[in-house]
Amino acid sequence: MSSNILSKVLFKRAFRATTIASGFLVFTSTLSATAQASNQHYQIEEFSDDYSAIIIPTEDEDGKSNSIIKVINAKTGQTMISQSASLDIEYELDNSKERQLSDKISANIANRYYGEHSVLIYDDFNFDNQKDLALRDGRNGCYGGPSYQVYLKKDNTFIHSDGFTDLAQGYCGFFGIDKDSETLNTMTKSGAAWHQFSEYKVINDEPVVVRIIEEEWNNRSLLSITESKKIKGKMKVENYEMLPPYVEQAENPFPYIYMLTVDNDKKMVLDSQYKDGSEQLYYAFADEEGRIELLYEGQFDYDKTKKTLSFTNRPVLYKINNQGITVKLPNNTVQLKTQPKSVLGSLDNVVQFKNVRVK
Repeated sequence: MSSNILSKVLFKRAFRATTIASGFLVFTSTLSATAQASNQHYQIEEFSDDYSAIIIPTEDEDGKSNSIIKVINAKTGQTMISQSASLDIEYELDNSKERQLSDKISANIANRYYGEHSVLIYDDFNFDNQKDLALRDGRNGCYGGPSYQVYLKKDNTFIHSDGFTDLAQGYCGFFGIDKDSETLNTMTKSGAAWHQFSEYKVINDEPVVVRIIEEEWNNRSLLSITESKKIKGKMKVENYEMLPPYVEQAENPFPYIYMLTVDNDKKMVLDSQYKDGSEQLYYAFADEEGRIELLYEGQFDYDKTKKTLSFTNRPVLYKINNQGITVKLPNNTVQLKTQPKSVLGSLDNVVQFKNVRVK
């Protein structure tokens, strides 16, 4: 064989060997990277002596980031739950740094309604003295809030609960747990004007609604309430109005024209509403919880000299000033005295309204 032919043969063999070696290196490198990716995980902080949990980053068929949460028996190493989840790992890691958890993901945080919520919540949800598990599945709560799949502890395992999971989907934050009354509660809303609060009892390991309160702001700046309450197995519905909560703070402007509190902690409010084409005054008297007992929207008289507002809701005459409310009945007069320093606003502001006669 000539030297030229021998050189070509040796060159081809060397080229094939180099190509095979290069391919093997690429394959082993890819395999190593895949194995490394599959082994990558993040530890959830210690939440139980019996169980641990990890988060494994994954990708779906479209290459979108996803995760798997695994709950593991600490003694046997057995995987108790394996659940897919849509998580922002970078956010969770940043949060862990803020909480000085190093590279561990936080657990058991549920600051309702819009506060911080952890990936895993470990607590007794059905009041059987066994701690259950809730694992974040994404953000299917109200306004993109957190949502969870819920698993109840049964003997040596965890069973998925559709009923409890429903309470952790679509509401604002994770459901509240009142251990004293053994009730659960949820809240949802639509904009700033409508809220719904629900209360549940646990019956045969299922949450059963026993009370629903829907509140909506009305044109009087009061809350229209529809309360449904289960009594003897049937929901009884009641409608009423409430004063909205008011906390006297510098950053909160006074929401009414005038307000005072009388000795029995009941409140009287004067405010305005748009009615019959103009802004008109109304009177609201509420119990200590803010529930309206008397609402008057008719004609008022204001004595500027005595600084006293009066109206007649037949057959009763009401007179209001800074000292309190005088209620004149046909055969009796009742004086409701103002609590010290409880007067807010000024009666002089009532003169601007169409349904107020000024003397």
